[in-house]
Amino acid sequence: MLTCPAFQTKTQNLMAMKKLAFFTFLVFLGQHFVAQGCNELFISEYCEGSGNNKALELYNPTGSPIDLGPYVVERWSNGEAFSGDETDLMGSIPAYGTWVLVNGQTEDIDIGGGTISPAVDPIMQGYADQLDNPYPAPTYMNGNDAIVIVKDGAIVVDIFGLPGEDPGVAWTDNADAGYTDEDGGAWLTANKTLRRKADIMEGTTVPPMEFFALAEYDSLPENTWDGLGLHTCACGADFIPENVTLPEVTIGPNPFDNGAFNINSNLVMTRIEVYAQNGQLVRTEEDQFLGLQRKVDINDFPAGVYVVNVLLENNSTISQRVIKK
Repeated sequence: MLTCPAFQTKTQNLMAMKKLAFFTFLVFLGQHFVAQGCNELFISEYCEGSGNNKALELYNPTGSPIDLGPYVVERWSNGEAFSGDETDLMGSIPAYGTWVLVNGQTEDIDIGGGTISPAVDPIMQGYADQLDNPYPAPTYMNGNDAIVIVKDGAIVVDIFGLPGEDPGVAWTDNADAGYTDEDGGAWLTANKTLRRKADIMEGTTVPPMEFFALAEYDSLPENTWDGLGLHTCACGADFIPENVTLPEVTIGPNPFDNGAFNINSNLVMTRIEVYAQNGQLVRTEEDQFLGLQRKVDINDFPAGVYVVNVLLENNSTISQRVIKK
């Protein structure tokens, strides 16, 4: 069989770059990796929307809360070595719950030359458990940046993309180009929301030789945000079979200024937790008669941002950020 020399050289160069990226990443992180298996948080949703409408959702697949204090989100931009763009996470993810990190730009910014960097859509902001740092920060990703979740400064618990590889505009579905956009292909990570498949029960702790997003993620249209705050996973008690109605929870008014807000659910609520922005649990309501509606009063606490976790009878958890004026 004859092989085109140009294609062969191109393929060899591509593989050489991948190997270099792989070993550079290993050396940088001290080769400190851990196995998961339903016992460590992982990325459950990646939203790369229009403008600065960007978000990451993390999921806790365990039966116990996870303190986020030891965890950091890193962005590896455009195939470069780690540039220092990172965000310390804060708060706590409840058992089988989520934590949503949203781009923190809450107003339009004039960056000169007649160019405006737009604020994040208020609807997306409403899903946030935590707003990200000012630019540069991990949630300024543009579909060709790798995201790495690190614990205790050294332990990699999940990787999105391929650190050290510049795929072009995005990682694609083109296997012949190593899933880069070098020879075309459909973009999978730019202008998309990627949601982790329900049968994925652990993060990627070692950089892959190639990153094919659809192996572990479902691809959804740009600016799809309605799934933030809820993740279905086969790991444990929150697994929701296809023939079961997904929970629907609304919390309002939001913002609220009278010290209280209302929660309405289509499933019976079993526990309500309210966390301050520093992760402190400030209110708990738990009994078998919470029902489908509940008024929660936090008038004793100062104005600010709070995270409300609503645990339901099917053992799923809905998390939402609320603002007290």
